[in-house]
Amino acid sequence: MIKLHFPEGQNYDCVMCGAGCESLWTIPVEPQVVETIEAHPLGIRVINENGAAFSKTEDGGFAIFYKDPEKPRCGFLRQDKLCSIHAELGVDEKPLTCQQFPFHLTDTPDGVYVGVSYMCTAVRQNSGRPLQAHEDWLRERMAKGIRITTIEADRVPVGQERYTTWEDYVAFEEEFNRRRAEQGLELTAQQALVLAAQATNQERVQLALAWDGLEMEEMPLGGQVASMLDGTLFALVKLFLDDTSAERILPLDEAFQKGEDLDLPEFNWKGTWFALLRFQDKAFGDELEDELDRWADVQMHRKSLLIYRPLLDNLWMLALIPRLVRCYTAFYTYRAGRQRAGLEDYYQALRLSEMYLGSNGLLPSRLAPRFNAFLLQAV
Repeated sequence: MIKLHFPEGQNYDCVMCGAGCESLWTIPVEPQVVETIEAHPLGIRVINENGAAFSKTEDGGFAIFYKDPEKPRCGFLRQDKLCSIHAELGVDEKPLTCQQFPFHLTDTPDGVYVGVSYMCTAVRQNSGRPLQAHEDWLRERMAKGIRITTIEADRVPVGQERYTTWEDYVAFEEEFNRRRAEQGLELTAQQALVLAAQATNQERVQLALAWDGLEMEEMPLGGQVASMLDGTLFALVKLFLDDTSAERILPLDEAFQKGEDLDLPEFNWKGTWFALLRFQDKAFGDELEDELDRWADVQMHRKSLLIYRPLLDNLWMLALIPRLVRCYTAFYTYRAGRQRAGLEDYYQALRLSEMYLGSNGLLPSRLAPRFNAFLLQAV
């Protein structure tokens, strides 16, 4: 029997919030599911209400149709936030992706690592039973063919056309986690970015040994990586504003460059970028740092650094997400007129970050090439 590895300290039981049914992600649907549902009165009803139930994807497959892409909502989501497919046809007739959510499985030479998506409300809140309590259910779904990402023993992707072995990656990850515990996630991720970039220039990639060239607490490339991440954070803040026209953005860019006040009425904020960072440091307390550590633990456990994209690309997201989470937690806190952030501020910021920068996010494939071009030139 295949061994399943579960992370410690992470719980989950569905709270029936419907949040996963109102995301910007593409939800694939099997052809047989499309055929079954479109022939059922439920499917006909959804088609009549929304114009379609499913849409065609670029690869010729099917996905859940969103009537209004600006406000994505599955047509099968009822007003009470429950799934009408589940209610009228049963759980086994739902698309496999919907059945599987929020679980993510990564098959490795050492067994299958079970992770969960932080787009899920219950996962963010750590609500419910330990993940291991779902083992029998997961094995049933695995037999049905839910999605499992496979990592090959001798072909672990590091960068473009550069691979290492699973054994080398495991040793690399062990040192990553050791450093993360002592010097924090962000500095460790920056160091790992430089090592991964350097490895892409080698004929034979050896990630684990490369750690020996970096001292603890050493800022890689003289702070250039940190500066790149800070600049990207401000760019993301602008991207998520209500108004992203040139008339709105250009004055913000000028104020940012001059160290002048930024006018961000979305958050009732009018102050410099550095004033915002100072407020962030005060608002984001130890409890929320512990929550971020739990998020990072699950990302490393589920092998997020290796799925969908090469290691180098995913490291950028691992370094950027905590920055975005802290920044938006501060924004939500300030908008509410408080000095200390609460869990709801943090949860809202983490959901935003996961939607856009997580494993299934909308931006990694657009951002990573720019990051990599900068980094490869710098090293």
